[in-house]
Amino acid sequence: MARQQQHKSATHLPILYNPLLNCIFNNPNQSKAPFKKIIEELRNKHIQYTILLPPAYILNEFHDPATDDSSTRVLLKDLCYNNEDFIKSHIIRTGAPVSSTVTPISKEQSVIYNTMNGKQILVKNQMIYTGKGFKRSLKLKITSVSYFKSFCDYFPKGSQFMIIHIESSLIGGSPPFKPLSSLLPPASSSSSERSTTQAEEVDNVTFEKLLRNFPLLSKAVSDKFYRLFHHNNLQFHQLRTRTRKKLSHIKAEFTKMQEEAYKIISDSVRIENPNSEQTYNLLNHIISTYPGLDLNKLVHEYVELNLYDLMWSQLIFQFNCPNDDKEEFDPEAMKHLTAVEYESLSCLSLNQLDLPVTKPWLVNELHQRIYLAIQEFKKLSDPSIVNSTMKTNIIYKTMEILSQSKEGSELVVDADTLIGLLVMTIVHSKIDNIEAHVYYVKYFNAVDRTNDGQFNYIMSNLDAVICHLSEKESSLQSLATSSQENFDLWSGIVDQDVVKVKHIVEKTHDKYPDQELPAMNCLLSKNINGESVLDFAIKAKNFEIYNFIMNTSLLWFSIEFILFDKNVITNQNLLMTALIEETAEQILDDLLAIITENATIDEQIAYFNSPDNTGRTIGHYLFHNHHLISRIGHLIDWELKDNNSHTPLFSLCRCYDHANYPELLKVGFNVVYEKYGKKGIDFDKHMDKSGNTLLHIILMGIPQTQILSKEENLVNVNLTNAKNLTPLMLYVKYSRLENLRDILKDDRLDFLHEDRKSFYNVFDYLSFVSTKSSRSEEFKQIERLIVEHYFDHFFPHNLSEKLAAFNGKFDSNLKEWVIHLRNKDCRCKPQSLKAIKQVLYVEKLQRPMSIFPDADIIWRNHAMNVSTSPMFQKLRINKLISKLNIVFQSMTFQNDVNTEQVFSTFLGDVSHNFSILEQKQVISAVTESQKQELGQVRLKYSNIQEMEIFLDFSLQDVKKHGLFFTKFSKLVCIGEQKQLDLRNVEDLTISRINERAFFSKLFSIPEYHYQRGSFDVLAQYVVWIDMIGDELIKNFHKIKQDVNVWKKLYHDICNINSELRSMEPKSDVNIPNGVTREDLNEQEEEVESLHRTGTNSSLYSTSTHTHADSIPDESEGLNLFGLGNSKRNRYKRLVVSKADLVKQIMKLNIDLKWEYEIMATQISNFLTFRSQFLKFGLSMYIKEEIRCLNQRHLELRKILYRVKYR
Repeated sequence: MARQQQHKSATHLPILYNPLLNCIFNNPNQSKAPFKKIIEELRNKHIQYTILLPPAYILNEFHDPATDDSSTRVLLKDLCYNNEDFIKSHIIRTGAPVSSTVTPISKEQSVIYNTMNGKQILVKNQMIYTGKGFKRSLKLKITSVSYFKSFCDYFPKGSQFMIIHIESSLIGGSPPFKPLSSLLPPASSSSSERSTTQAEEVDNVTFEKLLRNFPLLSKAVSDKFYRLFHHNNLQFHQLRTRTRKKLSHIKAEFTKMQEEAYKIISDSVRIENPNSEQTYNLLNHIISTYPGLDLNKLVHEYVELNLYDLMWSQLIFQFNCPNDDKEEFDPEAMKHLTAVEYESLSCLSLNQLDLPVTKPWLVNELHQRIYLAIQEFKKLSDPSIVNSTMKTNIIYKTMEILSQSKEGSELVVDADTLIGLLVMTIVHSKIDNIEAHVYYVKYFNAVDRTNDGQFNYIMSNLDAVICHLSEKESSLQSLATSSQENFDLWSGIVDQDVVKVKHIVEKTHDKYPDQELPAMNCLLSKNINGESVLDFAIKAKNFEIYNFIMNTSLLWFSIEFILFDKNVITNQNLLMTALIEETAEQILDDLLAIITENATIDEQIAYFNSPDNTGRTIGHYLFHNHHLISRIGHLIDWELKDNNSHTPLFSLCRCYDHANYPELLKVGFNVVYEKYGKKGIDFDKHMDKSGNTLLHIILMGIPQTQILSKEENLVNVNLTNAKNLTPLMLYVKYSRLENLRDILKDDRLDFLHEDRKSFYNVFDYLSFVSTKSSRSEEFKQIERLIVEHYFDHFFPHNLSEKLAAFNGKFDSNLKEWVIHLRNKDCRCKPQSLKAIKQVLYVEKLQRPMSIFPDADIIWRNHAMNVSTSPMFQKLRINKLISKLNIVFQSMTFQNDVNTEQVFSTFLGDVSHNFSILEQKQVISAVTESQKQELGQVRLKYSNIQEMEIFLDFSLQDVKKHGLFFTKFSKLVCIGEQKQLDLRNVEDLTISRINERAFFSKLFSIPEYHYQRGSFDVLAQYVVWIDMIGDELIKNFHKIKQDVNVWKKLYHDICNINSELRSMEPKSDVNIPNGVTREDLNEQEEEVESLHRTGTNSSLYSTSTHTHADSIPDESEGLNLFGLGNSKRNRYKRLVVSKADLVKQIMKLNIDLKWEYEIMATQISNFLTFRSQFLKFGLSMYIKEEIRCLNQRHLELRKILYRVKYR
């Protein structure tokens, strides 16, 4: 019958969405194969096993990969119900790991576990690897870990199972759809890529590498090359003498050396050479391996490699000789560009080269090209550039930068423009002996470029520029004059020489009154970074100089010039520069006024939101002068992110050193709210790469931002960043006291949130901070805020004394976890688990027959002597802490518990207490003393009947309500899973709206994330009440057992009395010593009444007048002479037996009365406790449910927001 009821109750429970969970915990066929052995093993050792749980989405929709080629594919969910091997493969024995290793540097732990069916898996770095016994080697990500509350009858009540959530099943899974095959790139594309790769391989081949890679070739030529390049080779001693000689002679000597090198190669394959054939075949092999390889070029470069230092020193020596007689001796060795010429042209500006390009945005592009070309051209001076090929490539790259058009650019570089760009590049590169570099490239090149039009065009342009700059009387002098004018103006601005600048400006104004400046004027000059004199004036922070330049004539600087005036290297415009440099307020106001009064709205928006090289716009720099926010904030794109994913609003919040930080936030947020109006702020866009939200990074002043107070704001106050920190945790970690006060007032806050990775909560971070600054006043305030918030929101208010376990930490010295206990006064006491266990055990000993919880209830799921997976260690201690807090909370509702004394014990030094044995002895003595105080107790049979009736009635009542709570706890536990199932299905359905994101590799299944339903809170209280009820029922059974013992003793005494009376002659019966006739008659009447009825009409009697039969201790005085010896001996034995039974029943009388009185009190206590504790639990649940509903409401509103505005 019981089995049928069990089957029926299990059958009607809702089905879980995850098939594997459903088949283990909600299975009506649990006693049948293939589940029977699995269930039995888990029932007996549930804390030694961990379930590897794939997502329900995978199990329900994917099928077994082994059936891919079959006509009937088997879904993974079918394996959950029919395949014992599949189920056992997903249950690992974490209580007995096969092996465990820790890497020495990363401290990464790798653990091998056996599954229930003997297979092996490796857990390492949040990944699971299948091993021995599995048909496929898989690598699966661990998405989260959790505890599953059992609600079925076939597992111990209140048991919780460890769950490791993995991204797929351990046998894999084939999706219901075929993934789209990636399109192959066109054949032409692949062939071009292949040819490009081959060309790169050929370019990387050198003759030196060939000698290293092919010993045969090295054996054939290395000795000869060694002799050729040796310094004792007199044939080429001219290259080693530092004497004046013509460049053509140096070139001829190099050519001879090169021919000797070619001859060495050709001699190596001649027939008279013993290894000629092998060398010849080897060279053919090399050429076939690298198609297009020019062996002559490699030999040429090899000669260069060995002779470059000699030849370059020779060239430098010739070019550095005085130019006095070079026109006659060697005109090719003339040196025109010396350090003096470079210095005279150091301030030359592009506008003074009379280029046809005048549009400011195109001029900026020219400046960018010049800067990049200078960086490339300077490489000619690099000591690592040691051959003509490298020098040629640098020149090619420089010309490509200067001349090649960019995509989308309207700039066209003609011949005149190119010459001007080359002038700027050469002048500002300041390469010493540039003529020698050009000569080397032209005459020592590894490739014959006589007919190379591009090469000859480039070299002719270089010659033309050098020639142009060598004309000292005309071109050079004109350019040097312009450079000097620029220098005078620039230096005057930088040095803040007002008189000097004023003189130049007035001179210019006198020359060009009320008219535009000529393009070559020094006031329009820019340095190689594209910075104008306006930029210099802003950086000088001198309004007088700035005003002279900017406002002397309104015709000098057009609005286009101002808008496009920027540093081409950083892409920072004038207003950016003014903000960054924190220039004078007058300069900033005037510059902004010019822009806003002369530019259109579209131009202003484009200007203010133009990013620099870091991706930052003017909005990102407004914190330098927050007064401008109200003036131009409506034109700023506050959602535009820089390279660090910081929006302008984010940057405002991060300006921690601002003198008036709260005011900055207030102004900024007010402008943003006004700009976006009804649309509101999309706070998800204001997150950096580390996942920090605005709440994370705000230093103070949350009320000024209205982030939490404004109802329209879709803000998740519990969102974690990349380090798994919520804003609350971060405020505690970095001691942001004001923010902590503000966020604790928000009812959306998940105060007890644990991060997904380490399972740290706010109490852990409070503990971390305490190790560094426990004595600071700020920390004490933070600690008090956290403690008071916990006790105000998560602890009953019915008592002044409060105690809670806050967090746990593993003590390496004790080799044990230590729990930090705190009371409402912030008094903290770290207690080891051993000490806590001892205190609870002793408290239970002091309250026998009470509803004080048994130790097994507390430690049932969290036995610390059983090994578990490393990722569960912190979660397990957190769950234990939660259980301890339930214990502390329940104590406040138990009338017989002196919470002040108990809590003081926990906060004291438990190590100073007596040992368990000594405390047992003391408690036993106290108990016996209490029983002795009852005096001599005599219970009638009617009293026992009254007890039985009361106990039976109370037991039935407790069982009746206990059955209700058992059902209630089942529904609450399974209700939490159904909450999560519903949430996951909803999230999966919503995510499928965006098919592209859903089928991408980056899609994350909602079930992957650590989740907890609001019923989890209620389940803790309901299950606890149910288990306390079981504790009371256990006490019922204990006293019932004692009652049965008493009744047995009573019947045994009655039987002995009857037998004794039958053995005694009635006429000769003597009254035993110490027993009156009235007592004896009363005993007989009692026995007779016992035979007449087995019940007592009284339901409950509190009378202390009890009665017991008195039995004589000896037979003296009895008339036994009429009995035989055997009967006399039996009579004596019966008398002795009766005396012993009387002693037992007298002792039991005391025990029963003592137990009965305690039991009556405990029944009353339990009824009060049950109602009040349930009420408290419901209040906790309602708070959590409201918070979860608000959170879900927020998520759904965000989805609608994205659909509406994106």
